[in-house]
Amino acid sequence: MIRVLAAVLSAIMFAAPAPAEETPMHAGMLAHALDRLATTGRVLYVGAHPDDENTRLLAYLANGRHLTAAYLSMTRGGGGQNLIGHEQAELLDVIRTEELLSARRLDGALQRFTRMRDFGYSKSAAETLAIWNHDEALADVVWIIRTFQPDVIITRFDELPPNHGHHTAAAILAREAFEAAADPQRFPHQLTGGVQPWQAERLLLNVPTWREGPPPTDAITLDVGEYDPRLGLGYGELAARSRSQHKSQGFGVPGERGPIIERFISVAGTKATTDIFEGVDISWARFGDRSKPFASALEEARNKLERDRPEQALPALLEAHRALDVLPDVPRVRDARTALDQMIAAAAGVFVRATAARPGAPPGSLVPVRVETMLRRPATMNLRRVVFSNATPVEVNTALVLNEKKEVAGDVPIAADAAISAPYWLANPSLPGRQVVSDPHLVGEPKGPPSLAVGVDLALEDRVIHLDTPVVYAWTDPVQGERTRSFLIVPPATVTPQRQAVMFPNRKAAAVELRVRAGKDDLRGDITLPLPAGWHARPASLPVVLAHAGDETSVRFRVTPPANAEAVEVRPAIDVGGTAWSYREDVIDYPHIPMQVVLQPARLRLVPLALRLPPGPIGYIPGSGDTVADDLAHVGLRIEVLDDEMIRTGNLSKYRAIIVGIRAYNTRDVLRAAHRQLMEYVKNGGTMVVQYNTNNRLASLDVPIGPFPLTIGRDRVTDENAVMAPLNPKQPILLNPNRISPDDFTGWVQERGLYYAESWDARYEPIFRTADPGEPPLLGGLLVARYGRGRYVYTGLAFFRQLPAGVPGAYRLFTNLIARGSEQ
Repeated sequence: MIRVLAAVLSAIMFAAPAPAEETPMHAGMLAHALDRLATTGRVLYVGAHPDDENTRLLAYLANGRHLTAAYLSMTRGGGGQNLIGHEQAELLDVIRTEELLSARRLDGALQRFTRMRDFGYSKSAAETLAIWNHDEALADVVWIIRTFQPDVIITRFDELPPNHGHHTAAAILAREAFEAAADPQRFPHQLTGGVQPWQAERLLLNVPTWREGPPPTDAITLDVGEYDPRLGLGYGELAARSRSQHKSQGFGVPGERGPIIERFISVAGTKATTDIFEGVDISWARFGDRSKPFASALEEARNKLERDRPEQALPALLEAHRALDVLPDVPRVRDARTALDQMIAAAAGVFVRATAARPGAPPGSLVPVRVETMLRRPATMNLRRVVFSNATPVEVNTALVLNEKKEVAGDVPIAADAAISAPYWLANPSLPGRQVVSDPHLVGEPKGPPSLAVGVDLALEDRVIHLDTPVVYAWTDPVQGERTRSFLIVPPATVTPQRQAVMFPNRKAAAVELRVRAGKDDLRGDITLPLPAGWHARPASLPVVLAHAGDETSVRFRVTPPANAEAVEVRPAIDVGGTAWSYREDVIDYPHIPMQVVLQPARLRLVPLALRLPPGPIGYIPGSGDTVADDLAHVGLRIEVLDDEMIRTGNLSKYRAIIVGIRAYNTRDVLRAAHRQLMEYVKNGGTMVVQYNTNNRLASLDVPIGPFPLTIGRDRVTDENAVMAPLNPKQPILLNPNRISPDDFTGWVQERGLYYAESWDARYEPIFRTADPGEPPLLGGLLVARYGRGRYVYTGLAFFRQLPAGVPGAYRLFTNLIARGSEQ
């Protein structure tokens, strides 16, 4: 298999890996957490995608104003592009979810999501709300408002076009939900289990800086560029670190120092003139006189907290713990109880970790778990009990001694009917516009509850604090040191297709390869590939024996389609002890986010196609992370990946064509230096195909990419079913070696293309006219130019999505692009 690594990945390869679920609370963080607990103000910031959030504002609100701030992203961002790897769609959702959580761990805000999917760029809110289902999307935003109970809601975007349809839809939904959340007649099914209607005080727009014209004269202004001595950073610097977690989008930014002005205008609710929380009581006085002892105790704790002796605040924190008992059971109070328990533990320097003996275990098994507890500051504290899942609590009742490790071990049974640890929003097949979530109470949460957790009760004086600790697996990497990952409930084995779609050129037999990984010791099972009538697999099943959990093997079936076969979807499975299991496993491991082992139902497309191939070899210059080289090799082309040295000084003439991967000119400096050599290659008879690159205010493309002037714009066609009308049906690129017809544009996914050329020299020939509904036609999606004896092609068509998805027409058209002119 050809492995294509983005050049930008080298910049982050040797960073310290992010741990799973563990964020130490140092003295500065503890002081901020305590100040935040003394404040009841809440703000919900609403956008559409990961990276839409204003991290400067969130960092300031959470740390400078000590408000509980949350960012609501309507989607998880899987419809975008990936600058650091080849993951797309659901796996990119996972990456961007974790990037948002990494950002929030830095800036101190919380993270929320709806069930809505990022289905790709949308040019109107009407389209977005139709695909999402307006009422379902609104219900999610209402639910999040009712359960989070913000005093102030801020939208990132306004409702004015032009803008991404997801952006505008997010603003519309925020406005509608502002009123609907307070109406008991709207979505009344949500009003159970203590959930009540909620009326936020006001809805504001964070005035966009990208809109032309002067800022509104009646806008509220905030300087969010303060310096935070507890963290040693200004909020512009902290925000840059937070925003730079969006590495899959290439959104690293420099730190800002000095004044940073944010502006806000009123959208709904009470109007403010000087401050976004003007007229809102953000103290505990909103709960009346009975909250006074709690507020007083918190003030005492804030006064007693010392940088080098945080335990000095423990008596006051315990008094606050007592005072909470008389307050009502509402979200702010429930969250305060949890936060106060964590702060008491942090002030005492308590370390708790629950470690499983192995990274995963199947249902019906027994998992050894070891709980380590240590008191690292002088305090009087007892380890009262340890509560293992599905097991009798272990009564310990032992005093913790300063800097002495206390371990409690237990064997945790995994229920025979326990759910496999798939992300809750991927456990069911998604709809085109939204994810299907079985438990509605999980809506809004970034992640579901941990697969296994341990409860630890610690006693101080007359109080007991409770810490819930996710079970992790820990190991030592010889380069990166100690690493951890979440413990998972796994199937006895996973059967992961090596490809998303297996192609059957000219309906000939093809190999289907599956990676089998054991989730238990002494695995014995039979792999099957259930096929529709007329399809045949040899052999019908394959036995697998693996000695240890974590062992892997590959199995291969030879599959033959029937003569009239159409594309089908199948679910490979392994039968273990009479039960069939069909799950795939994907490992996502980048240094800036915790390792993710993603379990999903296993699915595989089998796709017959008629295809004629030109002879090879073909050179491939990787860009920012696509699978096009692998996809073309899969159907029989001989692909060679070109490194920098080969591009600069190698004999390129041996290649019948050279393909440049997506965003390669944005990420590969060698292409700037090697432009002359590449153009000489074309001039001397070669074919060069350049896939899309970006050119915008964040990443301008200031280097030539073709033999003649060519400017890439931001135009795209988002309707994957848009008519592709040939400008010259007799153009050889449409005729040989494969005759392209309208049928070749059926079944495309997400979009036709992106980053079309917006202007070009007259020597380029546009091939197709296409348009989104109601828009003028675009011609810049595929340009061809003769140069010397060769041919140059620029294409914004989204082959990087279509080929791995198994779209037959995309293979046929791409093959025509790389054929030499003499072969047409």
